Amino acid sequence: MMSYTVLFGFVTLATAVTGQYSTVTNLEKEFWMWRMEDSPTYSTYLSYYDYNDRLRSYNTSIFDKRKGDIEAFNTRLEAVSTEGFTAKQKADYDILSDTLTTYIDGHQWALYTSINPVNFLGGIQLYYPAVMASTNTRGDFENYIARLKGMPNLIQQVIDSMALSITMNRTLHRHSIEPVPAQIAQMLVNNTDDSHFYNPFKGALNSTEYITEADKQDLRTRGATAVQGLIQAYSDLKDYIENVYMNNTRPNTGVNTLENGEEFYKACLKWHLSADMSPEEVHNLGLQEVERIYKNMLNVMQRQQFDGTVKEFFASLNNDSRFVYDDADRIIQEYENIIHERIDPKLPEYFKDIPDIPIVVRKMFNDGPGGGYGSATEDSPGVFYVNVFRPRENPTYDFMSLALHEASPGHHLQHIVGLRANLPDFRSQPELSFYEPPFYFPFYTAYVEGWALYAEYLGEEMGLYKDDFELMGRYSAEMLRACRLVVDTGLHYYNWEQQMAIEYMLNYTAYSREAVTIEVNRYITWPGQACGYKVGEIRIRELRSKAEKELGSLFNLKDFHSVLLTNGPMPLSVLETTVDDWITNTRNSAPLPTSSATTIKQREIIHVFGLIFCVILRSICV
Repeated sequence: MMSYTVLFGFVTLATAVTGQYSTVTNLEKEFWMWRMEDSPTYSTYLSYYDYNDRLRSYNTSIFDKRKGDIEAFNTRLEAVSTEGFTAKQKADYDILSDTLTTYIDGHQWALYTSINPVNFLGGIQLYYPAVMASTNTRGDFENYIARLKGMPNLIQQVIDSMALSITMNRTLHRHSIEPVPAQIAQMLVNNTDDSHFYNPFKGALNSTEYITEADKQDLRTRGATAVQGLIQAYSDLKDYIENVYMNNTRPNTGVNTLENGEEFYKACLKWHLSADMSPEEVHNLGLQEVERIYKNMLNVMQRQQFDGTVKEFFASLNNDSRFVYDDADRIIQEYENIIHERIDPKLPEYFKDIPDIPIVVRKMFNDGPGGGYGSATEDSPGVFYVNVFRPRENPTYDFMSLALHEASPGHHLQHIVGLRANLPDFRSQPELSFYEPPFYFPFYTAYVEGWALYAEYLGEEMGLYKDDFELMGRYSAEMLRACRLVVDTGLHYYNWEQQMAIEYMLNYTAYSREAVTIEVNRYITWPGQACGYKVGEIRIRELRSKAEKELGSLFNLKDFHSVLLTNGPMPLSVLETTVDDWITNTRNSAPLPTSSATTIKQREIIHVFGLIFCVILRSICV
């Protein structure tokens, strides 16, 4: 019988472990509430309304305060002992630790990309709807007016940051900022009533029954004044960019030409990859992948009896009316058909416990990448945004791979499984910011984008590429991600110029010069980000191969996918540990073969009789 002392020891240990882990979960909650207060417009997006009258500060003076707050969280976390933690509890601890330390370590680069908060891919000229809060009650409208009145000050903070980047010789390249004035110009309406910012004072205010007519008129008047001030502030920002900032953009393409630029680029790579890979390693991996995928393309062309180059093959497809739609609405309709009629019925064969949270397809608001995903919430569907600004540059053979990436089983399935997996909020609802890394909380690009690229690969196993042309579209999309490894490192480490990068990608991908130019400008603007896709996908496939090999007949693909998705975004190192733990637990929990079970039973009987014999022998001797 177990002694009371030993039993008490176990109880004490269990209580201590429970207490230590509860400290971690409490820190996760406190950290999330800090994030909500620090980023009020994002908290509004997540239906958390306590800070609806506030805006996030762009003042560089707050950088040190934020770092101090995060250091305080980290000090408390480091005091927690992980002894006795389960594998999941240890993973939760490690992810929170990595989140905090990544931000702290990135502080040394705070005055690099973070002081250039506007570019053609993001900034307050594109994400301005975020200032809007719920508009039903008088208090809602008062909060909205408070935000509108605060926006000119926020825009001035943006201008001040950009001025600092000029002083420090850390500006963006011209390619990253050139389209921004035209983006702002779309907002500079002459009639206040035509402003997007004034819309709530028309439809929503007119329809609400909770506000008197006199109060409505007062809100309209003050709202119009605030909107006019905001439009003037945007006009000032446009003038500043055109007349000051554009004259001071950095002359060289890569960030390696900045002060300590090579180290800065390495930090960007590490932030996005959540792994230590040198620029040389990333570049060489890209070259290897380009060569491998190119051979796959040649095999398809051989089956199609095409004798030309890959570039010529894609050119022939792009001139074929079977693969080209002129109608943007038809493109949207075709994507909806692919997602709901072709992909969705196949998902239960490869995934279990699929959440019933829908996805819709919509046109992208601004020209840019071919597509993007807007996260679902429990109350709103996920959104697959499709770029239809140039319909003829969206060949239908690309549709399947892009749908797999952005919708299911890519980003949408990835997100909604995490949403239902009871993950901490800071992991299930991360706020994205691509201009601030490496001084920002990790988004785990390699995990997130690696999974979406793995989803494109999985489409082959699922039999979703209906013919060689869609398969060629899949290889084209994969080739794009492989080229990114070569081009991103080429631009920011090997001193490539924009045109060299464009020509390289035109030689291997199906995309037009205009589309490739936008892609290359994206890599110039977000150093390191584009490398996460291929690195993450390769690691996921390696972990799957490892699990298949070690588990043999015990391997279950649905379970493997659940392990990856239900644990949410994480560093690649934690992902590897998580899969290893699953492999071990699966092997240990498997029923033993009958022969083995019999042998163990026999050994137990022999052991018992052995003990009895020893007791008898001892009594005789005594």
